[in-house]
Amino acid sequence: MKKINWLDHFANLLVVILGISIAFYLESYKEESNNQRQEKKYLESMVTDLQTDIEALDTLLKVNEELSGALVNLSLASVGRPYGSDSALMYQTLKIQYNPPFTPQRTAYESLKASGKMDLIRDYELRNQIVDLYEQYYRGTSEYDDALDQHVRDFVKPYYMKNVRFTGPQSIDPAFLNSDEFRNIIFAYRYLFIAKDEFYKNVLNKTDSVRNEIVGYLDLE
Repeated sequence: MKKINWLDHFANLLVVILGISIAFYLESYKEESNNQRQEKKYLESMVTDLQTDIEALDTLLKVNEELSGALVNLSLASVGRPYGSDSALMYQTLKIQYNPPFTPQRTAYESLKASGKMDLIRDYELRNQIVDLYEQYYRGTSEYDDALDQHVRDFVKPYYMKNVRFTGPQSIDPAFLNSDEFRNIIFAYRYLFIAKDEFYKNVLNKTDSVRNEIVGYLDLE
């Protein structure tokens, strides 16, 4: 009976197991490296998008200050306070007909979301912060913008078309200010706008915070 060389068999088995283990390790290392590269690429693009959003929100908040001033003046004028010159009244009356909306840059986030690989962002807390910003805060700005747009479309513009009379290139008949309907419209608009403006400020703070967290995570600064 031929003697079995168990040591040789064991050595061969060990070589096979070691080879398989190394192959698995290399494949896992390759996949992990690829995931890290993708994560870095997505997050760097997101930082660029968020910086653009921060600048847009800064600009919109400045525009909001002007719109808020016009709404305050018109609402006070509707209860008998002085409204200034006819040209100022006309300017304010026209100005409040449009509220520029916030349109966030969502390319990087939506691309990552569509890929089904949100867990590429390894930091669980950071991932939650990013999702919260895009799915809650940014959605909230859209809802405020839609609500104000609907208020202008359904109440302000129809009222203007029926009741506002221009008396010259830069003048307007102030009689419409004395209407209870206009008073209700303008005060509702004013306080809805205040809520929107405050929310925009919160969104700006949140966006800046998330951007800084991503930058810190990537060690870009």
